[in-house]
Amino acid sequence: MHFLLPGQWAKPLLAAASLLLLTEFTVAVGASFSSLEARASNTSSQQFYWIDVEPTENLVWHPCYQPLRRECARLLVPLDHLDQSNSSSKTAAIALIRVPSPYTNSSFNSTNGTDPRYRGPILFNPGGPGGGGVDFINEAGDFFATIIGPEFDIVGFDPRGVQRSTPKIQFWDAPGHGEREVWNSDSSLGFIRGGPGDSFRNSTGETGNSLEWTWAYARTSNLQAKARGGDWLGYMTTEQTSYDMLSIVNAYGQEKLMYWGISYGTVLGATFASLFPDKFERIILDGVVDSDNYYSTLWNNSVIDTPKTMDIFFESCHAAGESACPFWAPSPSLIKANLTRIYQELIDNPIPYSNGTSYGFVDYPRVRGQVFLSLYSPYTSWFSLAQALRDLGSPQRDPTRMWEIMATPIFHCSCSGSTCDDKETREQDLEAPNMEARTGISCSDGVDIPDDVASARIYYEDFSSQSEWANGWAQLHIACAGWPKVKKGFQGPVGANTSSPMLFIGNTADPATSIVSARMMVARFPGSRLLTLDTPGHSSFGVISNCTHTHVREYFVSGNLPAEGTVCNSDIAPFPGLLGSNSTASSVDPPTGGAGVLRRVDGEEEDEARRVRDAGYALGKVWEGYSTSLLRRRR
Repeated sequence: MHFLLPGQWAKPLLAAASLLLLTEFTVAVGASFSSLEARASNTSSQQFYWIDVEPTENLVWHPCYQPLRRECARLLVPLDHLDQSNSSSKTAAIALIRVPSPYTNSSFNSTNGTDPRYRGPILFNPGGPGGGGVDFINEAGDFFATIIGPEFDIVGFDPRGVQRSTPKIQFWDAPGHGEREVWNSDSSLGFIRGGPGDSFRNSTGETGNSLEWTWAYARTSNLQAKARGGDWLGYMTTEQTSYDMLSIVNAYGQEKLMYWGISYGTVLGATFASLFPDKFERIILDGVVDSDNYYSTLWNNSVIDTPKTMDIFFESCHAAGESACPFWAPSPSLIKANLTRIYQELIDNPIPYSNGTSYGFVDYPRVRGQVFLSLYSPYTSWFSLAQALRDLGSPQRDPTRMWEIMATPIFHCSCSGSTCDDKETREQDLEAPNMEARTGISCSDGVDIPDDVASARIYYEDFSSQSEWANGWAQLHIACAGWPKVKKGFQGPVGANTSSPMLFIGNTADPATSIVSARMMVARFPGSRLLTLDTPGHSSFGVISNCTHTHVREYFVSGNLPAEGTVCNSDIAPFPGLLGSNSTASSVDPPTGGAGVLRRVDGEEEDEARRVRDAGYALGKVWEGYSTSLLRRRR
């Protein structure tokens, strides 16, 4: 078992003896999950086709993604679960994947295990909205099984409208055919220039798109949604997905849901618990979104703690020392000043780049976007970010490392002429991520917003006065300007007296979901508990913490919650040579060769603890690639 440096990530293989074996981390993080998706399609084209799987009202599992131990299914559900008259025969098909428990029935067409140790399925949603659970669990499922235990099936699903689940939210030709790539060719990653919180608002160079351009882009995209969206458009809501999850549980032969939701997945989980307070056994909400803010289409309190996360980057880099943090300077404030200098130089003088296989330019919006992306997974990404910033800030202004971690694959048409209708292309079209799914779900969920540019300007000015990161986040609200009038589903109130307690997990320096939101949301569900991670990063997925994993496993297995006020820390530090905050050790070990540094407290760790810790590190690498891919297609 081995791990290489950050900036690369793992393709996991599970041996028959359930030993965790990892191949080399071979793909740069900036393109990692896109490569994952391509690899999944390549694997399916050789051995398994989703388009060959007939949707059924019962779960019929098929072996898939060999040689990984995976099973896939497509579950037929009503398009409108709320149609009590059953007057509509329209349906949706939900794509699922599972890493089956070794204790489940070995028959592909059986859903119930016969071994008394089998506990049933745990469903996962990795966020978005618009994120696909099939790809994520295909890549991370073995690591979850190691962390949680063998008693459970690890189940991922593409929410309705997303990737393999049909009807698919899609207003352009399928990815790879050219239409959406031309429309989405802007390289600013959605950054808006100007506003009270923009430190470079008076710069004359390129710092992002104008507010007016952002609004016009959204309005035009939503005209496209109106023109090409089907009559299913009003049913792509979190409420309907909650009913889908209940349908999955029932098709499994179970009565109650077990679930782990991250980021937007916490909105989905909180909505499910509000609608069905007696229909779940375990729910973990991790990286908690303020559901009221989400359903109000505001998106303006997510980045409250982003400056805190940035400060930890500066502080931990300085504390690690010059030999451990490549971007080191004599004080945290000087590290911050050096980053600001790099930003200003890029505004004044972007760097063209080509390495023969990919090309483009390194500018302020791209680099600031990559810095923000790294805040999601500090323990697996900050070292490589520091290397890239060191090179970029040198007298030579070398952009090579930065390009490697931020570049996306060069677009090539996936087909031409008659090949656009062959089986391989149709399979790729079904599996491809659809960037419009986020807008399609969030704008259908939330209250309608004004569609005029003046209202967008007022919103942005107010948000920017509150946060310096508004210029990278406000487009999530503006994207709903002019969204087609559709049937609205559940919009609250979120909260309930539930038959089982929920476990909330919140990081004290989460760049995308504030700990304040976690504290507010846990109060909505009496008897539930908040587990605090005193760490940077978005959700527990980016943190290597045996303390956290122990509480997660205990909750899923026995239902026991952590004691009130429990705080966990990370077992590694973002940079080599820096001990974790609770360490009493005088020596450290890396995670089986990784760049982070593990605390040693009482001699050698037990094999199980080391195995879980290594699974946590590998999960962090998958999470880094997944979150990067999802954020890069936010529009």
